Amino acid sequence: MIFASKSGEKLRNPLRHELHRRMSRPQRHRLLQGYPMAPLLRTVRGGFDPLRGVELDPARPLIVGILPHTFCNPKVKGCGFCTFPHEKFTHAPMNRVVEQVAHEIEHTVLRHPALRERSIDAVYFGGGTANLTPPAGMKRLLDCLASAFDLRGTELTLEGVPKYFLLHDEALLDLLASPQARHRRISMGIQTFDREWLRRMGRDAFGNLDDVRCVVESAHQRGFTVSADLLFNLPGAPAEQSLADVRTAIELGLDQICVYNLVLTADLDTEWARDVALVSAMPDAARALASWLAIRETLLEQGYTQTTLTNFERTEVAQSPRRFIYELASFDPAARDGLGFGPGALSTFTWRDHEGATKWRNLGTSEAFTDAMSQQKNAVASVFDYAPEDMRLLHLTRNLARLQFDCSAYERFFGTNPFADFPSHFEVLEEARLVRFEGRVAHLTPEGMFYADSIAGLLAHRRVQTLHENDERAARYHMG
Repeated sequence: MIFASKSGEKLRNPLRHELHRRMSRPQRHRLLQGYPMAPLLRTVRGGFDPLRGVELDPARPLIVGILPHTFCNPKVKGCGFCTFPHEKFTHAPMNRVVEQVAHEIEHTVLRHPALRERSIDAVYFGGGTANLTPPAGMKRLLDCLASAFDLRGTELTLEGVPKYFLLHDEALLDLLASPQARHRRISMGIQTFDREWLRRMGRDAFGNLDDVRCVVESAHQRGFTVSADLLFNLPGAPAEQSLADVRTAIELGLDQICVYNLVLTADLDTEWARDVALVSAMPDAARALASWLAIRETLLEQGYTQTTLTNFERTEVAQSPRRFIYELASFDPAARDGLGFGPGALSTFTWRDHEGATKWRNLGTSEAFTDAMSQQKNAVASVFDYAPEDMRLLHLTRNLARLQFDCSAYERFFGTNPFADFPSHFEVLEEARLVRFEGRVAHLTPEGMFYADSIAGLLAHRRVQTLHENDERAARYHMG
């Protein structure tokens, strides 16, 4: 599908330049947070309820994300490379924030009892190191969830590091097995199996190969599926190391393998970013892309199906009711709403009759979250109300992670054609061989998958510039 038009050439040339600029930079793969990113949300006063007075569609299923706390305890701050919000672990603050997350669940359904009637497709415990939560705290959260929602049709996931799934005689695995959920799974942050790199990351106490094998076996014995996160393009590491990690993960019998491109630049606020030798050892764009293509091909050859930008599932799992639902559902704003609990949690709700949507974010630190919940029973910090153009960008950029744009689905929701709404953008993307068309569907090419953030940035950058002009606080923000 070619969008040929001489009148559009003046528009396409700046778009080509913008796309090239974005593709020349490190690809952050930040699509999980969705459009728009946090700096474009407007700050609200304490106690603000974004659902007050909004007419919601009770037929839309929910996915629920729970951040029990923001704590982790690697030997190197943020594992050296991590840009996600995190705090140094201490027991008392953790227990306080976990209790306030439980209160947030309780108070939210008290304020909006109609939420109890929603079907819950998936619940995900993540953020910080979620399985660092003590068993008593995890039980408290699971009990709150079971009281607030019907979990019988729900996929239930707990994220964490390998070693902590084995603590307390595997108590967290037993707790996860207890609610009346449809399916249960765990997700392990492994990053690499290389011992020297684990030491550099400060993760050498988080579990070795034998620990991972034990967790996989214990989870499978309980009927869980098991996922693992791996990094590729570590500074100075040969491409073969990442491939070796992937092969090890396959041999362990993992049901899902998620692969993430490491981004390391001098302007990041991380420990490794202050190490000139590490920053200078990062691969250039061509080598980084080559690593991605090799890893992807290896996983496909070994019987895995790519379901999202970063997630590969064993084909027999991907074609069964045990497939990973939460991530796919989070990339489908046309059908589902997302409700977040805990410090830094994000939520996105679409109003009845598709008249608008709202996104909000909680206060991000444990202390701020705990104080707000104690005083106001609410921790909402910032909000974004979607205008019609923002709604379209939300749907387009979220579906990037699902590897395609479906024209028919977009038309059913908006009544317009996405390729007519953004004709020059799609022409430039097809010209750059980042997308290919099959009828009314635009698929990301393997190269387009690697440059997905650049694609999202290209689609959104003009709208973001307009929002910048209306909000000087976001002047340094860019999407992608």
